[in-house]
Amino acid sequence: MIIANRWKGFFCVVLAACLWGLSGTVAKYLFNRQVNPFDLVQVRLTFSFLLLLFYLAMTNRRLLYIDRRDFSYMLVFGLFGVAAVQFTYLYTISKTNVATAIFLQYLAPALVMLYDLFFKKEKLALTGALALLWAVGGGFMIAKGSLGGGFAVSGVGLVSGLASAAAFAFYTVYGKRGLAVYSPWTLLLYGFGVGAATWLFYRMPWLTVMHYGWQDWLFFLYIAVFATIIPFGFYFKGLRYLTPVKTGLTSTLEPVVAAVLAYLMLGEKLTVIQIGGCVMILGAVILIQLSAAAEKAGAISEPPAPAVTRLGARELGASPHN
Repeated sequence: MIIANRWKGFFCVVLAACLWGLSGTVAKYLFNRQVNPFDLVQVRLTFSFLLLLFYLAMTNRRLLYIDRRDFSYMLVFGLFGVAAVQFTYLYTISKTNVATAIFLQYLAPALVMLYDLFFKKEKLALTGALALLWAVGGGFMIAKGSLGGGFAVSGVGLVSGLASAAAFAFYTVYGKRGLAVYSPWTLLLYGFGVGAATWLFYRMPWLTVMHYGWQDWLFFLYIAVFATIIPFGFYFKGLRYLTPVKTGLTSTLEPVVAAVLAYLMLGEKLTVIQIGGCVMILGAVILIQLSAAAEKAGAISEPPAPAVTRLGARELGASPHN
């Protein structure tokens, strides 16, 4: 059962990486159409929140409720996790290029591993360290090997990209705690809600949308559904079954997917260096999966995923902070 759950988690994260790999190219296209990155972040969070709220209200209202003790948890998760990840990543794309932005964000698994080493006192496994080196090295090769300018990053873009990695690492580690109690959809709903509310200080969302035509609205809907709600849902589903480190390393497939899709859909050529980077990342993902499969059958490094209730802490009598 544990092995089956791990494979389920692995495939969920892979699906999320595939959808995210396409979304980066779509976002860059919108920026080339003079869409403001601040506007895109606000529309993305607001549309995602409203669509997910409507869906849950129609299909399963019990997922809308959380325990009062967890309001502060949702506030921190939404502000420093969801909202920060959305803004820093898209802003980095607007200041650099897609490959560079993805590479910088996917330094997050290294930060998660450091967190485990220094704060959770976990031992550094050789396979995990090798997988991390391959993944980071492969991402660097994909970004550096581009024919369209390579590793192009300004000072502002570098700071934003590193902030994106930190926010993604926090999002993964902190979100894991919430998943011990709540459904991934509940966690995402409140994360999107807090993020959307934060951007009200920027501008009312309807004023933002009015600046754009209906063609842009279609892209906004795509970003909200296929680049936000669905992939983040898959990512959290996978995170329930995998450790944060393994989840992060598996998600580094995103730059591979982005590079391949850019080749197939946009005609962008893949250099030998980029192909080598793709191979390294694929090797890292395979290595981390083989290391998990090689664990002793009787050893449980990660507890089986809980039967997450629809009322969260009210039914479990617990809080993510316990």
